[in-house]
Amino acid sequence: MPDVLNLVDHGLLNHTPPRRLPFFFLPNLIGEYLLERPPRFYLDPILISGIIASVMMIFLHAPAIFWLILGTILALRVVAVCWQIYRDVREDYLLMRYGIVTSAHVMGVRTCRDAGGALSGAYVDCVIPISQRRTSVGSVWMPDASEAMRIGQVGRLSVLCLTRSPGAWRLREGDGPHLRYEPAGGE
Repeated sequence: MPDVLNLVDHGLLNHTPPRRLPFFFLPNLIGEYLLERPPRFYLDPILISGIIASVMMIFLHAPAIFWLILGTILALRVVAVCWQIYRDVREDYLLMRYGIVTSAHVMGVRTCRDAGGALSGAYVDCVIPISQRRTSVGSVWMPDASEAMRIGQVGRLSVLCLTRSPGAWRLREGDGPHLRYEPAGGE
């Protein structure tokens, strides 16, 4: 997950939604998501097999129906990749444009241990008040367990969240690609 909050001036979050985002925000956000993905996301077995099959079909002078089938399979794979990127970009765009800044209450901190028993991060469970009758609950995994414990002792976090379901949210300060946001209870 890219560091979306660094693509805009932090003072922009003080404006009431809908916020006017910079002109290059959306292209930069798309670029961040394209670069974030590992190469295997783009060059998966379906695509590699399709390229090999098309080379074989050229040498074998395959009928048009085989080209149509192969083209359909490869087009569906490209659409699936584009859909995943679109979904993530759209969520972050809506969060930055329409998200509200509020204070979340920290319910607790759950530490994680690696196979050797050493601390390997922690989940910070939060309750985010969205409106008078609505709250959102979620967890953020932090690789630094001591930072998570410090946040747990403070008891409050400043967050940016959407008012609609499923209630996507981000930490206002300290957000970055090293954090993972999950629904409540996810591990």
